[in-house]
Amino acid sequence: MSSLIEKSGIMTEYKDLVEKRRIMIEAETWGEEIESHDYQKDKGYFINYNNGKVVKVVNNNKTIVQMPCSVEELIYNYERSKV
Repeated sequence: MSSLIEKSGIMTEYKDLVEKRRIMIEAETWGEEIESHDYQKDKGYFINYNNGKVVKVVNNNKTIVQMPCSVEELIYNYERSKV
């Protein structure tokens, strides 16, 4: 039965889906890591994440000043970071 499923292409299809999901999870995890941070006088502290999100911190208040990039762009950037 197993060889019948593999020959029909069903296993390959599932392997492809599992691999795409694995990459997506890795990219999302990588995207939440801090890429850099800096302090700008009179503006506050900025945290830049790998997913493109930028958070401004002033007096313990956090404000998202740039939203994360799309999933497609995140995966592209993640794969480029591994090269």
